[in-house]
Amino acid sequence: MQLKNLLPKFLQKREQQTDLTGSNNMFGTIAGNGMLSRFFPAGIDFIPGDSNGKTISLTGDGVDVGPRWIGLANHEMQFWAYNYCPPLATVIDRLAECDSNGVIAFVDKDKKVIKSVSKIPKLRRIKKLFGKPNPLQTRQEFNSQQLVYCKTFGYCPVWAIKPAGFENDFTKYLINLNPVFCKPVKNESYDIFADENSPNSNPILEWKLSIFGKTYTIPAKEIILIKDGYMNKIDDFGLPISKVAGLDYYVSNICAAMEADNVLLKKKGPLGVFSHDSKPDMAGMVPMTPGGQDDLQEQLRRYGLTLGQLQYVVSKYPVKWNAMSFNLRDLMTKETVKQGVDGICDRMGYPAELMAGKNATYDNKDSVEKQLYQNNIIPFSLRRMEVYDIFFGLSDDEYNIIMDYSHLVILKEDVTKASQAREAYSNSIQIDWEGGRISYNEARELQGLEPRAEYNEVYYPEYIKLHPEMALTGKQEGATKKTKYDRKITKKDASKDTPTKK
Repeated sequence: MQLKNLLPKFLQKREQQTDLTGSNNMFGTIAGNGMLSRFFPAGIDFIPGDSNGKTISLTGDGVDVGPRWIGLANHEMQFWAYNYCPPLATVIDRLAECDSNGVIAFVDKDKKVIKSVSKIPKLRRIKKLFGKPNPLQTRQEFNSQQLVYCKTFGYCPVWAIKPAGFENDFTKYLINLNPVFCKPVKNESYDIFADENSPNSNPILEWKLSIFGKTYTIPAKEIILIKDGYMNKIDDFGLPISKVAGLDYYVSNICAAMEADNVLLKKKGPLGVFSHDSKPDMAGMVPMTPGGQDDLQEQLRRYGLTLGQLQYVVSKYPVKWNAMSFNLRDLMTKETVKQGVDGICDRMGYPAELMAGKNATYDNKDSVEKQLYQNNIIPFSLRRMEVYDIFFGLSDDEYNIIMDYSHLVILKEDVTKASQAREAYSNSIQIDWEGGRISYNEARELQGLEPRAEYNEVYYPEYIKLHPEMALTGKQEGATKKTKYDRKITKKDASKDTPTKK
């Protein structure tokens, strides 16, 4: 029997023994054959088939069996993308770790950090709450988990548990809720013109939390909603779309490329074909029986490139080896993964230069990390802390919550430069003030200080008349150092009238 007649039967037999449905999952075979198949059918792909929402779904026999679109706009698929796509999880985790470097602090209305928080009962309670949000998590764990939920799902509901009848600053516990298990219930009476304190002002009536087969109902007023995205969903809940949505192709390509590399390393595909030798023996050409085929296939399993396998074939059959070659670089799996990683970094606002460290150099690494904090970490922390301000009633008060990153070495250099720049700026104001070019209040306004009515339209010579001792010491308000001009000024000179007043 010729080889071309044997191969179809052999392949048909092998196809019946191999489950190929999972191979068409957007996360690869490991996802289709694993936990994900419990929630979604494994034979699902996301490749568009037309402009009407139809997609191509491939199964083992190549038959389209009613495709569906299940992409990364779905919370469950976002959850599995975080689990099955290592570069996506890496970017999100690194953002969380960078954010957790911040320290909770409080500032007054002038944005100055409050040192004596313990003397203010309300702030003392809030600081204690953030220090230990709940019995199961530390501050760092709670903070990092919250950011991971926000980056993965677009938002994070935080359950604030407090005694009944108490103000929000008496909250006892803060618990991050996973959006996969916590679903919002639409407020059918929602009115966009409703009063802020009205229950109809919130598009979400309540939240349904399902854990271990139990469902808990949480009023919307007990939920602190931390958002990351900007574009709202179509369901009018006021919930943002996750930044992971839209990364379908990047995530799927990365998973497919990694699976292809794994298969090539473990199986390498067919290296060649065993066929009957074209030169028959005395008995003539005898076709290989089905039992012989299975025996040969079983023997071939012993050979490979791992330490426990053999490298040379010794066969009792008169077979001929026909080598097959394949250029592995034609698949361009490494380039595909890199393109996907760059796309994920762009979407999540994480510098691609910091991934794997190959694109970053010693000279530009510091600037890239500063850019990460300036353009991503700090802006998100400001938005997040503002939500907490509103919940704890600090937005209309004289205090605010912030995440302070000034202690980080990577940012201290900028603080030093800013201090030097401020000193130079103050010196320039001092020179103009002492030279009589600006008034006392103008000098204060340039330094960001409130003007003083008693010194309205007062210039330096007139100020010296009021405070002659300043001419000798150079300690007038706003001075940074004593200049040559100060040392030349005397009480006699200060008593002379000058036409500098406007």
